[in-house]
Amino acid sequence: MKVLLISLLLMAVAVCVVTEGELDFDDTEIDEGADAALKCDACRIVAAKFAESFADIQGNIVPTISPKDEEIIEAAESTCDGAWEGYGVKIMGGMERLTGPEADVKAGIVDNDPIWSRRLQDMCDELLGETPDEKTLFNTWASGNSLEEYLCKGAGTFGACTSDNWGPWPGDDYEDYDDTADFEDIHDEF
Repeated sequence: MKVLLISLLLMAVAVCVVTEGELDFDDTEIDEGADAALKCDACRIVAAKFAESFADIQGNIVPTISPKDEEIIEAAESTCDGAWEGYGVKIMGGMERLTGPEADVKAGIVDNDPIWSRRLQDMCDELLGETPDEKTLFNTWASGNSLEEYLCKGAGTFGACTSDNWGPWPGDDYEDYDDTADFEDIHDEF
């Protein structure tokens, strides 16, 4: 009888372990943390691209004169419409991190799926769309404040680097999100 009870107890423990393993609570938290880090990396990349675009237009005029509103709007919008090629995921410090063409992505690259260029472009569009206007972004940059701080370390849409529960990637709800071949036509609709 003791042997039977011990056997049943061991089987119950085994079932509990298997059931808990199937739920995979630990892996879910790790995946969310890794995804949160990738979203933060993506936001930082977008902020840096906006800064580059604003530096380019400011460099074309006298430093004490602000660009015209049309130039600011064009710079911001062309940032999102520009090329986002060459980005991929690389293992750095034991974590997946998003890197770009300026980094040495040849060593250690684990995912250079074309989805990254689409995600970056969608994130750029979403951040720009949630900003009061393009001039707000330019003025933030021109005043010496960090666009990364403004776009990535705030709340809501602007919280990619401050929230582990930032939400899905922008554009993930598009029916054809995995079909990157037709992306150019879809992006032009925005």
